[in-house]
Amino acid sequence: MARASLRFLLLDGFDPDTGELALRVGYIGAEPVGPALIRIKLHLGRAGDPLASLKKELQTHVQMPLPPLWDRGLKVIIRAVEDELSAPEGRHPGRYTWVQTQVLHPADERRCTLNHPVQRQVDILVEWAQRMEQDGEPRRSLEFLERLLLLSPRHAGALAWLTRLLRAQGMVPESLETATRWAREEPRSGEAHIRRGEALLHLERPREALEAFKTALQLDPLQAQAHLGAGQSASLLGGDPFPHLDAALELDPAFARAVLKETFDHRLLVPDDGRRIYPFDEIPALLGVSGAEARAYIEQEGLPATTEGEVREPELARWVAIQNRYLLQRAALHWTAPTPRRLPELA
Repeated sequence: MARASLRFLLLDGFDPDTGELALRVGYIGAEPVGPALIRIKLHLGRAGDPLASLKKELQTHVQMPLPPLWDRGLKVIIRAVEDELSAPEGRHPGRYTWVQTQVLHPADERRCTLNHPVQRQVDILVEWAQRMEQDGEPRRSLEFLERLLLLSPRHAGALAWLTRLLRAQGMVPESLETATRWAREEPRSGEAHIRRGEALLHLERPREALEAFKTALQLDPLQAQAHLGAGQSASLLGGDPFPHLDAALELDPAFARAVLKETFDHRLLVPDDGRRIYPFDEIPALLGVSGAEARAYIEQEGLPATTEGEVREPELARWVAIQNRYLLQRAALHWTAPTPRRLPELA
């Protein structure tokens, strides 16, 4: 059986009110446990060895002593924290933000941030983030990038990388925040505006999303992804999506059709204007298809419907128009809006 091995010691911060220094130890457990984590708090300002609890945890979980690099590094950090505490305004939490940027490798001083200039610390954190992503641990990579941005808040590369990771992890509000920062630092990056627009769409803020996609298109009018985003935003707002969707089809037909067929949101995020709502039983006859096909349109092809299977007329019209215009079905659908139940009164 393989022995456990230490990976990193990551500082989580210091609370000047409680005297607690929070940290995490990453290690590879013996088979078949794999990557694991120890969370622990060291209590400063008390009698005895402040590292005693950490030493005990290491013996319990990995049967290893405290590495000399960690012993020296933590003592330096503890001394610096205690010096800060004795200074004026020493209880202000903002004085200890630097603690969260520190990572210690168990054996390689070149991969420890302590005692390096800020730019070198940034480079070290980039290397840690890269290694974690390569090892299939994107959430751990997120943590190192967040610490990097404490040191270098305007690091555009880290903001871009973090935005992509957050998006992949489904952390949409967080990805919007980092994409906004990224776009602020690199206003001529079309991708930054596209990622921001995607997050806004996911949060059902299509008007702001449309502005983000338009900004991206001003920078590069031949960006199919931005055209699809602008078309999606316009559609949700009840506007005309087809100029942007046509452009996306011309620029990248395969990608655009895949988006339209698999992920395009055919809903209208506008107030109901009182137009007709069709129960599911009427849909097959309206579209000239079987009940099973109609059900598949709702469950697999993006036709918007309530849980009871009811479909709003404007959404049905939009869905059919997109299916027919871009040949997304085997055969064209022949539905047209029926005569309104009540004709508008003449002025």
